[in-house]
Amino acid sequence: MIVGLLLALVLLQDPPKPAASEAPAAKPEKKPVYTALVGGDVHTVTQGVMKGGSVLLKDDKIFRIGQNLDLPEGTIRIDVTGKRVLPGLIAVSAHGLGLSNAPGKIADALDPFSESIQLALAGGITSAFVEPGGGPGGIFGGGAGASAPGAMIKMSAGTLEGMLLAEPASVSLGAWMVGSPSERYDLKDSLLKARAHLEKERDFEKRRAENKLKAGETVPRAAGALETHVRLLKGELVARMSAPHIDDLRRALDLVNEFKFKVVLTDVIEGWIIPEEIGRARAYCVVEPRAKEHAPRNSSGRAGSSIEQAAILRKTGVKFALLPPNATVGTGGVAGRDLMTLPLDGAFAIRGGLDEQTALEAITITAAEICGVETRIGSLEEGKDADVIVLDGDPFDYRTFVELTFVNGRLLYEKSKSPYFSHLKGRK
Repeated sequence: MIVGLLLALVLLQDPPKPAASEAPAAKPEKKPVYTALVGGDVHTVTQGVMKGGSVLLKDDKIFRIGQNLDLPEGTIRIDVTGKRVLPGLIAVSAHGLGLSNAPGKIADALDPFSESIQLALAGGITSAFVEPGGGPGGIFGGGAGASAPGAMIKMSAGTLEGMLLAEPASVSLGAWMVGSPSERYDLKDSLLKARAHLEKERDFEKRRAENKLKAGETVPRAAGALETHVRLLKGELVARMSAPHIDDLRRALDLVNEFKFKVVLTDVIEGWIIPEEIGRARAYCVVEPRAKEHAPRNSSGRAGSSIEQAAILRKTGVKFALLPPNATVGTGGVAGRDLMTLPLDGAFAIRGGLDEQTALEAITITAAEICGVETRIGSLEEGKDADVIVLDGDPFDYRTFVELTFVNGRLLYEKSKSPYFSHLKGRK
């Protein structure tokens, strides 16, 4: 009996605490990984060119940019003397790039092992606005739906970590451009309701600041398409509208001017004819400098394409991004007309009178702004994502190759080890 009581007392006592020496060992702090690109001409895009500069990466961010930087112990040092160091290029539209054919959200269809990502990296592209599906054939599968909102992704080969930048990255207003009269009516009605809802939200915030809310009153909530259009009118999302010709452009601008939202006009061919109207609406454009379309024979005014379009838009203050004739990547088709040679479209725009700085911005920082991610990518600045490329020459020279491509601080492409281009010798 006594033994049983003693045993019960022992069991009720708190277990003995381990001695200090027996405490669980703390996990060692992960050391940052530093990588330095040393001695190259650093094209920051937003802050000029630094000759013989260095870019120091810390994990997935740009840590320091300068000359004669003190490198932390253990830094991976890469000599890029005589090379050009630029921010990764950005494709403002890429059909199916880095995606499987899975339905639903793009986040659920990401394929970091896609061959298309490796090809994009070889072309210096580190980020892209993508839509489900793609053009006919190729490695992308079927076509994209007209209402696909799209997402911004990175060419994060081999891992899903850090691959998705933003989804949704746009609002499709294609119904306004190509829909039936009833579809256009429904869209405009939804935007009117969104504007009314936004006024209710503003009234709520005003009365809350004045302590005039009723008991239990909560902020008005929107759902579904209405919520999307409210976010659009708030400036949290950007609309995309395909507007190649004058009639298309003016139809799109009518809606933009009425509801005052941020818009990207894509496939623009005749924007050079009405640049002032586009500028007044503060619309962005996506242009293809190599696009050719002759004016109709019965046209009484200016019409068709112009290689000077980018230069004309620049003179009137319109911001734009550049795209090739084929917004895909692949190993077939006509060489030099897809995203693997994106800077060539800058060269064509320069041939049409555009300055080189704006041409570079059109495939880097302006492209990032159009996609709503300019605070993270598009230029070489301390604190931005470590998406960096190294070129062996002028980016707008057709003989130039991408030698190194970093995404989120990881070296994901080396020309010297590439199965596509390692056999091609660069210029000396």
